[in-house]
Amino acid sequence: MLDNELHQAALEFARTLRHAPAVAAYRAATEALDANPGAQALLADVREQQSTLARMQQTGLSPTQLQIDAFRRSQAAIRTSETIMASLRATNEVKAFLPVVARHLSKSLGFDYAQLVAPQSC
Repeated sequence: MLDNELHQAALEFARTLRHAPAVAAYRAATEALDANPGAQALLADVREQQSTLARMQQTGLSPTQLQIDAFRRSQAAIRTSETIMASLRATNEVKAFLPVVARHLSKSLGFDYAQLVAPQSC
């Protein structure tokens, strides 16, 4: 069991991380995306089309021009969705931010935090 001081430090770190601008923006963008059925439908449509096109490619079939055009229209609709684009920007920002946090944490701890938490291979 962690001693109380270490436990409190971990909680404070989590609170601070939660309020970091990149993390806060990511959480807000994710909540907005989750609350937007139209954006969810656009994403589901693109995923389904991607899946269909990938299956066709795997079996050696070529998509029709209608399928290609429909996929391009769906991609364009996603690019015009502010909710989806805000979510993508926030995701990219948090992906860039978290390795910086891990480096600072490693420096503070005196050992490689990322290596400590990385999945172990067989």
